[in-house]
Amino acid sequence: MAGCAVWSRKFLTVLMLALLLGCGIVAWRERAALLSWFYIHNLTRATESSRQRWVGRVANLGETALPGLLGCLTQTDTLVCANVRAALELMTRTWGTGDARTADLALRLAREFDHFSTAGQKQVLDLAVGWFREGRQRSAAPASVSLVSACGSLLDESAVVGDEEVRASALELCGLLLSQPGEDHAGKPLDPALKLASASLRSSSADNRLHAVRLSLHPGMADLLEPVATLLGDESPDVRRAALVAVSRARDAVHDDQLLPCLHDPDPEVRRLCEQALIARGLRREYIELGRLLTDPRPTQRLQVLDRLRESTELDPGLWLRRLSHDPSPSVRVAAVRAMTQQSFVDLSDRIDQIAREDSDPTVRQLARYYLNCPRRTAASSPPTRR
Repeated sequence: MAGCAVWSRKFLTVLMLALLLGCGIVAWRERAALLSWFYIHNLTRATESSRQRWVGRVANLGETALPGLLGCLTQTDTLVCANVRAALELMTRTWGTGDARTADLALRLAREFDHFSTAGQKQVLDLAVGWFREGRQRSAAPASVSLVSACGSLLDESAVVGDEEVRASALELCGLLLSQPGEDHAGKPLDPALKLASASLRSSSADNRLHAVRLSLHPGMADLLEPVATLLGDESPDVRRAALVAVSRARDAVHDDQLLPCLHDPDPEVRRLCEQALIARGLRREYIELGRLLTDPRPTQRLQVLDRLRESTELDPGLWLRRLSHDPSPSVRVAAVRAMTQQSFVDLSDRIDQIAREDSDPTVRQLARYYLNCPRRTAASSPPTRR
């Protein structure tokens, strides 16, 4: 009986210690949660001058503070979101960009990105930009592959956001990710980058369109070149210049004819870059000058193409006459049809027949039928009077 009593006392002692230990653990957890709430609450209320005091305290809590910090990113107050970013910056600077915790945070931010406010989304992207910009400035070890991949998910989420400030931060992050060390584009988030850049080419901000055009110069982004060519007529001279540089050597994606209108651009630098691009593509000066006439906004100048064709023995008249027959001016199309019947190098009756049947102008159709049926030796005779 005495042995049982001793055993019971020992059991009760152990039980009490376990209960005390459990209560201590619960109390510690409650204390950590209470501290996290208190510090974050004061961080969100801090001004720029008092921010650092609370930033340090929150950052020292580590991952315990993350749920509360991410919850604050749903607020629309720009200062609150900036304070949260400052705490996350200090926390991740302690970890380093090669630490798995930083990559896990980036992935978590990507998963919750669409729940954040516009102000919160911008601060998240600026936080990620800081990871890669700081590493570049300090010549630190490259970011981990998992961090690059997680930030690629951030690009994917931001591609559908319409706010131009958020888009600007996403484009900056995109450029940093594509510039990460490594051979070619291995391990780089090309699909999200293409998605973001493609959407940004239609941005209302000229700066964002310009940034998107520049992204097309990175290896692996060649799929952007065709849509970039649509910006050769952009309202911003800077965007037009950048687009011209981007597509200048992409002859497989952008045809020479798409560059010719740039020879008449109101910006002299665009005109210069266009001529340089055409020469670099191997076009002769004679071809460039003829292309300049063909794309001149004045119909009287476009008609001079016919004179140049009569003077040259090296140009293909059939090619240029076919192109001139699609001119927006009815008078130029009629002149092209007449010239088609007056040259003997190639038979262009198929194109004349098409114009006679399908041209949008009834007078052009009538004159095309006349020239089509007129014997070649009298093709230059006077056409019937217009009705």
